[in-house]
Amino acid sequence: MGFKEVTFGQTVDIKKGDVKSVEGTYLGAKKIVTQLGEQFIYRFRKENGETVGVYGFTNLNMTMESMPKGAYCRVTYLGKEECDTKFGRKPVHQCKVEIDDEKSTSVEDEDIEI
Repeated sequence: MGFKEVTFGQTVDIKKGDVKSVEGTYLGAKKIVTQLGEQFIYRFRKENGETVGVYGFTNLNMTMESMPKGAYCRVTYLGKEECDTKFGRKPVHQCKVEIDDEKSTSVEDEDIEI
């Protein structure tokens, strides 16, 4: 058996509009530190086998906290909505996270490339 190249895959910011939704098997999250502080990248394996990461934001982070690894999900960006925050009322990024129980699978930790 020969070697094959391992790649991290693409990471997208669905808030910027390049990609409005991401669909695939949830592999887990990685915490990174940016100029704005700690941030999460959520990794998904698409049906074609490629992996894609999605930069987190408050609404997505709260939704993904209880997402089990192996869940087949679709994350769709909905735009901003006026919400009450600890900083007052302001526009906040919103998303919809859906799960397809029929396509969800078991994911072993060693299968996860975050």
